[in-house]
Amino acid sequence: MLDRKAARELEAAVRAVVAELPAPTEAALLGEDLLPVAHGWLLLCLLRQVSRQRWLLRMVEERITGRGLEEDEGDVPGYAGWRFSFHGIGCCFEGPGEVIDMDFHDEEGASIDAYFFARRILSLTEPALPESRLRALLPGAALMVDAIDDLHAGGLFGMPEQGQALRLPPGLEALAETAASLDVSSDEATTRCLVHLRDFEALESRPGGEVFREKAEALRKSRRDWLLAHAGTPGTAEEALAALRGLATDEEQVRACTRIIEGPVSSATGDAVNRLDAMPGAAGSEAVLRLALQRLSPSEHHPYPMHAAAKYLLARNLERERVLAAMLAFARVDPVKGYRGNPYIGDFALLALEYVHEHARELVRLALRSSVPAARNRVTAVLFVLDRPWCHHELAAALHESDREPGSLMIAVALSRSQSDLAHVVAERWRREHPLPPSEGPGFTWAEVEEANASGWFDAEVEKARKWVARAGARVPETLP
Repeated sequence: MLDRKAARELEAAVRAVVAELPAPTEAALLGEDLLPVAHGWLLLCLLRQVSRQRWLLRMVEERITGRGLEEDEGDVPGYAGWRFSFHGIGCCFEGPGEVIDMDFHDEEGASIDAYFFARRILSLTEPALPESRLRALLPGAALMVDAIDDLHAGGLFGMPEQGQALRLPPGLEALAETAASLDVSSDEATTRCLVHLRDFEALESRPGGEVFREKAEALRKSRRDWLLAHAGTPGTAEEALAALRGLATDEEQVRACTRIIEGPVSSATGDAVNRLDAMPGAAGSEAVLRLALQRLSPSEHHPYPMHAAAKYLLARNLERERVLAAMLAFARVDPVKGYRGNPYIGDFALLALEYVHEHARELVRLALRSSVPAARNRVTAVLFVLDRPWCHHELAAALHESDREPGSLMIAVALSRSQSDLAHVVAERWRREHPLPPSEGPGFTWAEVEEANASGWFDAEVEKARKWVARAGARVPETLP
C-alpha cells in the first residue's frame, strides 16, 4: 500500500526519467529516503503501455475496419507476423515477441486493463530496460496487478466504472509517447533511469556501485516484506512465494509457508505446500501433516490443498497410510461442490501412478470416466505416452463405455495412434458406432468443434504428458495390480 507522499515522489521520479533530466549526485542519493522501486518502474511501463494501445487502436481503424475487413481474426495487413482477433468489446494483436490486448473503453486507447497490461509485459521476448526491471522485481501478473492497486491507493489514478480499466491522469498521460520513445540503450541513459527511480539494487551491481550496498539491502528488505504480505493471499501466493526465493533464506521461506499453511484454508494454502515441496528435506512437514490429517475435509474444502499436501507427504513417505486414506477420500468425491465433477481427479490419478500403485487403476478409471474433460484428457495423454498394454486396456475400456461426451474423442485419438493393432481396431469401431451427429441450425456444435480440433488438442496434451513422464515415469511400474 502506498501513501500519497510516496505516490507523489514516484510520479516526480518518472517525470524526471521521461524528461531526461540530469541525474542527482551520489551524495544526494545517499541522503534520500527510499522509494518503492518496483512501483516506479510499473508507473513508467503503464505510460509506455498507453502508446502501444494507441498504436493498436490506430491499426484497427486504418488497417482492419477502415479497409472494410469483416473477419473476427486474421493477419494485420501490411504488418508481417502480426495477427488480430476481436473479442467482446476489444481486440488482441499478437506479433513478433509481443502480445497487445485491450478493450475499447475510450476513443483514445488510453484505458488500461491491469491483466492485459501484465500479459503484454510478460509476453515481451526482448523487453527494454523499464519492462525488464519490472519483470525482475514483480515476476508475475498477479503481483503486477496488486502493485497497480497500490498506485491506485496512493491516488495516482482512479478506477473508472468499466471495472478493471484504469486511466492515468491527463498530465501523465500526455507523456506516453515520450516515455515510449525513450532511448535507454546507452550506459549513460540506463544509469540516469536507475538513479531517478532510486533502483539501488541495480545500481549496486554496476561499477562503483558498492557505495549503494546499504541502500540496496534496505530495498531488498522492503521488497521482501511486500512479497511476504502478499504470500498469504489467494491469487498472488504462488507468485509471491516464487519471487521470495532470491530474497529470503530457506528458513525464512519455511516460516512464511508454515504461517500460510496454518492460516485459513484457501488456494494460498496449496501454493505454500508446493513451495515447501520444491525445497529439499522435510521442513514444515508437521504443519503439512496437520493440514492433511486434521484440518481438511472432503465435504468442505477444494481438493487442491489436499493434492499438494498428499504429494509432499507421499514423496517423503510420511504417515503413508493415513495420508493415503485422506487423499482417497478427496479423490472419490464426485462432484466437488461448485463443479460438475472432481476437477482434481486427473491430478490424483497421476499422483497414484507415482506413489500409490495399489490404487492407481481405481483413480485412473475414475479420471478416464470423469465429467471433467481436462482430467480425462490429461490422463489419456499420459497413458498414451507410457504406451503399455495395461494403458491400452484402460483406454479401450473407458472408450467402450463412452458416447460422444467431451473427452471421448481424445481417447479414440490416443488409441488410434498407439503401437497396439488391437487398440487401432477399438478406436475405428468406436468411430463407426459413434459418427458425428448431423449439424442442426447455424453455428457449430461442440461435437463439431471437438472433431475439428481433437488432433491438435491431443498433440498439446501429449507435450505436457511427455514432461510428466520424463519426471515421474521411472516410478510408474510396468504393470499395475
